[in-house]
Amino acid sequence: MGTIIKSFGHFIPTQCLTNSELAKRFDITEEWIIERTGIEERKYFAEGATSDMILKAALQCLSKTNVEPKDIDCIIVATMTPDFYCPSTAAIVHQKLETKNAWGFDIMAACSGYIYALELAASLINSNAYKNILVCGADKFSSIIDPLDRKTVLVFADGAGVSLLQYSELENNITDILCKLDSTYAMDVNMLNGGSQTPLTKKNIVEDNHYLRFSSKRIFEHGITLMQNAIEEILKRNKITFADIDFIIPHQANKKMIEVLAQRLVIPIEKFIINIERIGNTSAATIPIAISQALETKMLKGNERLLLASVGAGFTHAASLITLK
Repeated sequence: MGTIIKSFGHFIPTQCLTNSELAKRFDITEEWIIERTGIEERKYFAEGATSDMILKAALQCLSKTNVEPKDIDCIIVATMTPDFYCPSTAAIVHQKLETKNAWGFDIMAACSGYIYALELAASLINSNAYKNILVCGADKFSSIIDPLDRKTVLVFADGAGVSLLQYSELENNITDILCKLDSTYAMDVNMLNGGSQTPLTKKNIVEDNHYLRFSSKRIFEHGITLMQNAIEEILKRNKITFADIDFIIPHQANKKMIEVLAQRLVIPIEKFIINIERIGNTSAATIPIAISQALETKMLKGNERLLLASVGAGFTHAASLITLK
């Protein structure tokens, strides 16, 4: 008895924001951008909201199975960019996908959202109350970043990744999930206006603090440290080493972060699956998109043992050990 990840699906928009455009906008060079981020282009979604990207990814995910929307028991949406503050994006996906027998909810764990949602979904299935759960990681960051803020515009993008978790009497391909939170520097990544502390008003909207901001220089270093800690902890408690892992799929925050992480873990960069170069940082969507793409291109063929790792605003951080079917 256990939980299996039955299938993956993803959606990446086609509208492209290139380094050439950003170099002109910020009076910097394309080489400068590549050196600091490793990103060549970002994809933006102009034809709808976060739920529309999830719908496309979910339909692709389900098309690889014999599961229909009516068979879904629950929808979990991990996002920082909900369609609305009310109702939930899960409710909108429920309506568009016509999952009439499901319930659902949103979670906000920033870039660790997918692994957080994975933990919740696996727990629900292991309770023996549910058989099919859609785990969705999706963000439309183009809707919450300041187009004139170099720190965020250079990295963030839009996209969605969805996986179907299923009850199985015979298999279990989720070995372990570790979810952590270090709130020491919780406000380093923030959106100051628009919440209950500082509701959005006509007066304060001109301050531009309703946009997502990076407010500290320690984000890069602290993020690497927390992701490294999560990776080392999950390996230790499962009594395995990197030799037991086929690939590491990290949150695609910044290619340079991944390269530094590889150096600190003393493992070759080839052990990592990296796709940020032509997609950008899609926050909660990065890990499921990376897996789905790798399966699509046959880089992953099935039966691989993967280590997933992430870090996000708050600072959330997480890791998981899974084996693909």
